[in-house]
Amino acid sequence: MSDERRSEVIRVLVEEHILTGAPVSSAVILERSNLTVSSATIRGDLVALERDGLAVQPHTSAGRIPTAAAYRYYVDHLAPRPLGKETLGRISGFFDSVQVELAKLLKETTELLSDVTSMPSVVVAPGFSGEEVKALHLVQLAEDQILTMVVTEAGRVIQQRTHLEDPITPAELEEAERLIVPQLVGSRLGRTLELPEERLGSAPVPTQLAVRSALSVVDEVASAESEIYLGGTRQMAALWDNLDTVQRVLDVLEREAVILDLVAPEEGTSIRIGEELPLEDVDMAVVSAGYESGRTSGTLGVIGPMRMDYRSVISAVEEISRELGGRITS
Repeated sequence: MSDERRSEVIRVLVEEHILTGAPVSSAVILERSNLTVSSATIRGDLVALERDGLAVQPHTSAGRIPTAAAYRYYVDHLAPRPLGKETLGRISGFFDSVQVELAKLLKETTELLSDVTSMPSVVVAPGFSGEEVKALHLVQLAEDQILTMVVTEAGRVIQQRTHLEDPITPAELEEAERLIVPQLVGSRLGRTLELPEERLGSAPVPTQLAVRSALSVVDEVASAESEIYLGGTRQMAALWDNLDTVQRVLDVLEREAVILDLVAPEEGTSIRIGEELPLEDVDMAVVSAGYESGRTSGTLGVIGPMRMDYRSVISAVEEISRELGGRITS
C-alpha cells in the first residue's frame, strides 16, 4: 500500500479505537476515511499492518486494535487539534486570576490540567538550584531551636527547623542573621558561600552554630529533589478497564523517582508510549512539556492509557505549560 493510504488507515484505526475502545473493522475504516478503495483492499491493508506489528486481531472475525507502534506512528504524523475557545479562555482566565504562592499555583495547575484532559496529571516544580535568594530570616522557636526561612525570586518560601547544640539568645541570633544576609541575599542557590572567617570566628559560639546551621539548610535546599504535585487520580478507574492495571498505575504514581523519570525534561513536547517508558508491560502513555521559571525550569504532563486523545492532550499540555511559565516569570 502507498504511504498515504497507510497513514490514513492507521489514523482511522487509532482514532476509532480511542473513541470506542473496541476493535475496528475494515468497513468502519472505509466509512470514516477519505479512501476510495474497496473494503477488501482495506482488509488486506489491515493484514499488512498486523504483519508489521502495527495492529492485532483479538480473535478471529474481529476487527483490529492498534499496537503501541501504531500509536507512535500516529503521534509522529499527526497535527495537534487546536483547543476550543472555551477551553482556551478557561486556561487563560485561570492564570490571569490566580494570585497564590508557587507551591499552591503548581498544585492548582495539576487540577486544571486534569480537568481539561480528563486524565491524571503531574507538575514537577523547578529545582531550587540557580534561583536568586530575595530574603533570609532566622526565627527563634526555643532556647536551642531556630527556624530558617529563605524566600526566592520565584516567591517560594523554604522553612526548616533546626536544633542547636547550645542555647542561643535573641541577640546572638540577630548577629547570626546579620552575618549571613549580606552574603546570601542576591546570590543564587547552589553557589558556594564564603563568610569572612575573622568575623565568624570572633562571634559567640551559639552565633557560629546558628550560622552554620542556616548555611546547611540553604545547601540542602539547593540540592533537594524537585517537589511533585499530582492531580486527577480519581479519574483512573474510568480510563483503564482492567483494575489490575489501575493498581499498577497507582503504584507507579506513589514512586517519586519513577514519576521524575516519566516526565524527564526534554526539548519541546515529549510523547512516550508503552515500551518507551521505563516500565514493564503497562498500558500507559505520557505527554509532557517543560515550563520556564526564571533561571530554572520544571515539567508538567498527563498520564493515561495508550488509548488517549493525543491531539487534544498535546494541545492542552503545550498551552498550560506556556501559560504557567508566563505566570511564574511575569
